[in-house]
Amino acid sequence: MSEFQKVAVIGAGVMGSGIAAQITNAGVPVVLLDIVPNGAENRNMIAEGAVQRMLKTDPAPFMLKRNAKLIECGNLEDDLDKLGDCDWIVEVVLEDLDIKHATYEKIAKHRKKGSIVTSNTSTIPLAKLTTGMDKSLAKDFMISHFFNPPRYMRLLEIIQGKDTRQEAVDIVSEFCDKRLGKTVVNCNDTPGFIVNRILTFWMQKAVNVLLDKDVPIEVADAVLSRPIGVPKTGVFGLIDLVGVDLMPYLSKSLLSNLPENDEYRAISRDLPFVHEMIAAG
Repeated sequence: MSEFQKVAVIGAGVMGSGIAAQITNAGVPVVLLDIVPNGAENRNMIAEGAVQRMLKTDPAPFMLKRNAKLIECGNLEDDLDKLGDCDWIVEVVLEDLDIKHATYEKIAKHRKKGSIVTSNTSTIPLAKLTTGMDKSLAKDFMISHFFNPPRYMRLLEIIQGKDTRQEAVDIVSEFCDKRLGKTVVNCNDTPGFIVNRILTFWMQKAVNVLLDKDVPIEVADAVLSRPIGVPKTGVFGLIDLVGVDLMPYLSKSLLSNLPENDEYRAISRDLPFVHEMIAAG
């Protein structure tokens, strides 16, 4: 296997920073980039803030706190040239196709030849991500979908395209298996892939029934958890773990990619409590 000497992660949200932390747990340095907030004095404040939060997070994203020193923080305006030093570039931006395409254009201009580029999208088919993509990037491109929290969730979905070179798939799969401790599953290029295609439907249906019957959250999470093979978080706790702020994006993205006759459309509904929690911070 060709070992990764340095990795870049673009997007310092919960997932991006968590992926960066897990890569440092394997002893590999990471460049962590995000946007520059309007009017920010510290142009790297998002990435730096993410690292500081992870040092206080429980369960800990870092195996050792000193691993945080392996993360070099930067931003998408001043530090794109650092992508040229990286063997693997992981895109973890919002589930918005336009934003992702704009990000790939930046990556294409600054990456080195032969570097592998992957997306952590959880709902958007690879065929849409690669629409209009230069062939030289498409052959090095695939989806590597981690689950939250990246250190503790072992599953990793890999989706390759018709142009993706097999060597790149093998390198990422072996590294994630042997160095990151992942169980790698190869998926077809369908909306939501395997896990989110099932999970999103299940969570939506469960929440609909629970809200309609006015079941208290603590009761719902106690019943819909370990007794039926669901994580101990329960259904509402799982929404919190996935990221309350991400749920509207995931649902919107999935709906935009599903067939018109898909059963998820019949049960999909807006969840006011999600918007209330986001507004409350």
